[in-house]
Amino acid sequence: MNGKEVPFLYENRGVFLPQEIDSIPESSGVYLMKDKGGKILYVGKAKNLKKRISSYFQKQSGNDYGKTRLLVSNISSIDIIITENESEALILEANLIKEYQPRYNIDFKDNKFYPFVGISIKETFPRIFISRDLKKEGCINFGPYTSARAVRQYIDLIQRLFKIRTCVQMPKRECLNYHINRCTGPCIGSISKEEYCKNIDQAIQLLEGNTANLLEELTREMKEASDKLQFEKAQEIKEKIEAIHLFEESQNVFMEAGVNEDYIGHFSKMGKIVFVASLIRNGKMVGKKSYSASIEVEEDLEDIIALFLMEYDKESDGRAMAYVIEPRFENILEKVNHYFQKTGRKTMVRVASTDRENAIIRMATENAALHISQIITKVNASEGLKLLQQLLELDVLPMRIEGFDIANILGQYAVASLVSFYAGKPDKDNYRRFKIKTKETPDDPAMIYEAVYRRYKRLKEENQEFPDLVLIDGGKTQLNAALRALADLNIGLNVISLAKKEEKIYTPYKQEPVVLGKNSPALHILQRVRDETHRFANTYYNALKNKGVLKSIFDELEGVGEKRKEIIIRDFLNYDIIKTLKLEDLVKKGIPLKVAERIYNKIKRLIKK
Repeated sequence: MNGKEVPFLYENRGVFLPQEIDSIPESSGVYLMKDKGGKILYVGKAKNLKKRISSYFQKQSGNDYGKTRLLVSNISSIDIIITENESEALILEANLIKEYQPRYNIDFKDNKFYPFVGISIKETFPRIFISRDLKKEGCINFGPYTSARAVRQYIDLIQRLFKIRTCVQMPKRECLNYHINRCTGPCIGSISKEEYCKNIDQAIQLLEGNTANLLEELTREMKEASDKLQFEKAQEIKEKIEAIHLFEESQNVFMEAGVNEDYIGHFSKMGKIVFVASLIRNGKMVGKKSYSASIEVEEDLEDIIALFLMEYDKESDGRAMAYVIEPRFENILEKVNHYFQKTGRKTMVRVASTDRENAIIRMATENAALHISQIITKVNASEGLKLLQQLLELDVLPMRIEGFDIANILGQYAVASLVSFYAGKPDKDNYRRFKIKTKETPDDPAMIYEAVYRRYKRLKEENQEFPDLVLIDGGKTQLNAALRALADLNIGLNVISLAKKEEKIYTPYKQEPVVLGKNSPALHILQRVRDETHRFANTYYNALKNKGVLKSIFDELEGVGEKRKEIIIRDFLNYDIIKTLKLEDLVKKGIPLKVAERIYNKIKRLIKK
């Protein structure tokens, strides 16, 4: 293959406009608010990015700080970096503030800095301690961490696992740590230098993130202790495992000081591929870059990755000493590194070799998945609408599409949802909800008829604009119900239905359903409308169900009192759950088998009506 087959475009994906904040994921991470020129105004962190960023654009009270209002007025775009947890977000935020010094961030002038775990490797019997001096000779440091408390927890972990000393100077006799099994007592000669240094080496491996083998061993020991009914010992080992997991959680952003590497993750979907490079500079993550490409013909993924690395290297800042990729692509190392050597580049490509390195690549992959969803949405919006018009033989370009769905459980609290999309994007100002009034038993076609009739009767009476296309969730039966409603109103509209099981599109003028390819942008637009109507209907149904007591259809069943009715309503009367309900699901909630059988049979009889 050659470079022309998959041209990579540098993207600034993961960037949202203020009007697009509803599309921001509810993930932990860091956000960078930028002005029209792309200058970073503010860097912040959040446990829930969508919730935190949305709060800036809500109506502000008179007590709000003037600078916040000024910041919001200058925001042109918002860049986000997804992290695996809050600890990563906290440290990454500090890195980015120090790197870019945004105008609206508080500048603490390094009055506070994060602590490290230090090991004095030059001593005969090294010790472990809290370190804030990275230049101290004869020591290696790991971190930084989000708090001194976290460092103490890790030092405690190392003591319990490897029994390393913490004293500044070794005493002449054993101390309390020796007696409580937190130190091997090198001060009294109870351990050889070789054995002690072996423990140090194991501790360093843990601090470097090589925890997989250790966790496997501890898990095996815990199981053995449990099998022997040594529950106290098993609990102690469990606590060690939990402590190691906590340790791992805060290791994913930082590497050893001086490390300059780029960690490459990718995600592909619907003929598109996105690469995200997480940039590590001097051991710290300082940002990301995103690249996208269209795959016009079937290509080997290894070839695409190799091509990307060669193209990426041409535009890199030259500071990275290595590009780190997933271990499963090890086969490309020889040819790519040979290419770099031939072109005189000092950079090399290698695979991730530690849990920490793999975690950074996972993070890059998650960001790539977010970016590709943005690309597909924008591409589909332009291509998909034209294809829809062509494939469905519509008389107009379907700029405005309205979708209908029904949510009801055994006919109770039946609701219909109407969503509106304009130019392929949700137009939430035109969303509507309907409480179904004409039916009290399950009858989706009748409910579709009512919702469609009520919607377009009102638009007709108010002389408002009609949509270019109406999409009904369902098959031929649901489509016919919608067509009857429009015929009774003497209104002519383009109407189709989409059956979810096989994604068949039913139209009024074709005997056989239209089936589009899974990668068709036209199908993707219809799927987004259909899925949004489903979500909107379910949200409304659940809100209604929870407002009051659902009219009980279980009163006549023996053994079903108020408490059990509450369990049924809360845990099972869900639009999706009830379709796959099993008898054992009821029993697991503490309902006796005989009573559960009565409830189960009642529900199944009602479903068949």
